[in-house]
Amino acid sequence: MAIAAEGERRASAATEREIIGSVDDLRRVLPSISDERAAEMREGAARYPFRIPRYYVEQVLRDDPADPLWELALPGREEIYDAGTERWDAFQLEGKAAEHPRWIQKYRYEVLIRMTSFCSGLCRYCYLKNRENIEGFISHADIDAMFDQAQASPRGRELREVVLSGGDPLTVPGEYLEHLAERVERLSGHVGKRVTVTVHTREPVWYPQRVLRNKPLLAGLRKLRPASYILHVVHPREVTAGLHAAMETLTDLADVRRPLMMTQHPLFRGINNDHLVITEMYDRLDSGNVIVKPYYLIHPFPDGTLPRHRLTLRESQLILRGLASAPGTRVPLLTVPTPMGKCVIGPWEELVDRGGFHLLHTKDGVPVRYTTGEGYAQQAELPHIPVVMTVGSKAARS
Repeated sequence: MAIAAEGERRASAATEREIIGSVDDLRRVLPSISDERAAEMREGAARYPFRIPRYYVEQVLRDDPADPLWELALPGREEIYDAGTERWDAFQLEGKAAEHPRWIQKYRYEVLIRMTSFCSGLCRYCYLKNRENIEGFISHADIDAMFDQAQASPRGRELREVVLSGGDPLTVPGEYLEHLAERVERLSGHVGKRVTVTVHTREPVWYPQRVLRNKPLLAGLRKLRPASYILHVVHPREVTAGLHAAMETLTDLADVRRPLMMTQHPLFRGINNDHLVITEMYDRLDSGNVIVKPYYLIHPFPDGTLPRHRLTLRESQLILRGLASAPGTRVPLLTVPTPMGKCVIGPWEELVDRGGFHLLHTKDGVPVRYTTGEGYAQQAELPHIPVVMTVGSKAARS
């Protein structure tokens, strides 16, 4: 036991050395950060925390103020004025299978579990950065409380997928993943069908060494047997040798039913709003030994995304149109995030202006009014019809 504790202490100390948590430490690796830019970064970090893995700085970023990835990974002054009012989790399914702060359920067949508030790096556009998220890692008691409710609820029998999110679930101690695996297996027996597990992660991009070296984590994932991993990759330079090695490691954990590896990525003006950039990223992902399926091309969130990075729906659709002539396995789905759920737009779908908004529908058929302003607000609930959301309306915010 003492040997194991000492091993954990050394691993923790190694992680601390490999995570940069101050602007001054970062400038030693990126000396081209000017005094003015450093002052802006400190100002941004005073409102929103800052940390970044040394691996990402050395292998992905360039020591060049013109590097567009600086805007995604390093704090800045403009970030201070982000309202932080994103309400992605605010509207959930009525009559969920479980009531718990970590249990997010928008669909009767799917639950998203927030495993932790921690990520090795902090995306500056993350819609959760100003949310009252539960601090720390999930516990055995949390897992039991949620799954006990789900098995006791009639709605629990409708569940088909458990999505692990966070923070990043690949930063969670392996013992909690093993306990979760036991409860998912029990739930599958309860519903009489396999309940699959999907892991959303950016950890292999930020800090692949955690995946490659963390034996308890790998043991937990081996027992959990995820059906799929959805990797959050934004730019071609993020596809490193470490990412390829981590994907191989995760895939090789399974003797049978190897997990499906997929990627999704938000769109940002000036960074990846070009189908040629995204095609290069897909080519780099395809150069390794693991097959990676492009999954979601994500239209920018109304909040969190800085104004200069935002795109209109038509601009996002044009990017998809540039990708649509590739082989079918290389074409992602263009998804528009809303509090009521994801809306999907095709490459040639006609976007009709209905007086300042486009009428979209979630995959469950809920109508959503989507405009090009900022923020969103719930409209009046009318009897006998689904709730209609206005997404992107300045007027709705005031």
